[in-house]
Amino acid sequence: MTRRRPTNLPRWQELAVYVSFGLLLATGVAWLVFDTWVRVEGDFGPEHHPAEHMVLIAHAIGAYAFLIILGAMIPVHIPLGWNQRRNLTSGITLVAVCSLLGLTALGLYYIGEDLVRSWTSLVHWTVGLAALPVLLLHVTRGRSRRR
Repeated sequence: MTRRRPTNLPRWQELAVYVSFGLLLATGVAWLVFDTWVRVEGDFGPEHHPAEHMVLIAHAIGAYAFLIILGAMIPVHIPLGWNQRRNLTSGITLVAVCSLLGLTALGLYYIGEDLVRSWTSLVHWTVGLAALPVLLLHVTRGRSRRR
């Protein structure tokens, strides 16, 4: 059994990040596709597909799971990386992206004014799509520095 560096996540936590992030990405992209391009014929013309709501619920569940996992990194992974000055740029960027996604998600839930809500939605899904390369960069840079 090989010893892991203190800044490396435990395997269960690393897997939890990948699974919850994958669920978020898949449901976010699915919602975007449904919301933008999929309509069904209703009594009064084209309507949103009924599955769009279920995809949004799955996205919210994934978000709660991801936030719990992210919160579990605060006491150990983030301070150790900060103190050792390892992978700082991508780590700070990843925390900023996750924070912006959390804030825009709150905005989407609570903002009622249509124009502000549509801009918040645009920022949320744009930053959400950009989160994948940021996470991949953080992981690959961390793994390349292990060697």
